[in-house]
Parts: sequence; structure tokens; C-alpha cells
Amino acid sequence: MHKTGTAIAAGILLLLGVASTSYAADPAAKQPLDQAIKSVDKNLARDPDNKGLQNAAERLQTNQERYEKKRAEQKAKREEHRDNRAEKRAEHEKAERPERAERPERVERPEKAERPGR
Repeated sequence: MHKTGTAIAAGILLLLGVASTSYAADPAAKQPLDQAIKSVDKNLARDPDNKGLQNAAERLQTNQERYEKKRAEQKAKREEHRDNRAEKRAEHEKAERPERAERPERVERPEKAERPGR
């Protein structure tokens, strides 16, 4: 019974390990416009004189460059923001807080004069 439970647990861990690696980020993952560029290139190879396909290939290339530039700018902006936050956090930790001013002692008020008739 103990060996069966151990075998089942090992099998589950193996399956989870394999499944997690299949979902890991692949650096060669598909990028936007990859399928469109493949299709247009395939059609251009078949019909190289087609002006529409030539125009489409140029536009796709331009769009892909624009997309890559935009992503690079966004990444730089995120890194800059992260660096700024880290600097602010470090400054906040380093900043010495001034000591609190001592509160003056409360002045003892004389007892209120009793009102006649109360």
C-alpha cells in the first residue's frame, strides 16, 4: 500500500513537472504578424509580380518594425519606472526622521467658578 501511494505521488510530480515546462515562456514564441508575413511571402514566391502582395509585404515589414520599437520603448519605460521606485524606496529608508517636538505640558486650568443658582 505504501509503495503504491509513493508511486502515484511520484507519477503526479513527474506529470506536473512535464506540464509546467510545456507552459514555460518560449523565447522563440510566435510574434504578431508572423503568420501574415509567412502567408504573404508564400504568395509572393508563387506570384512575384503582384503589386498588391509587394505592397502588403512592405507594410507588414514596416508594422513589425514599429511593433518591435514600441515594445522596446515600453520595456525601457517599465525598467526606468522600476528603477525610480527602487531609488525612492532606498531614499525613504535612508531618510532620517526628525524627532518629534516635545509637547508642552498642559496648563492646569483653575477650577471653574461655581455659578450661583445651580
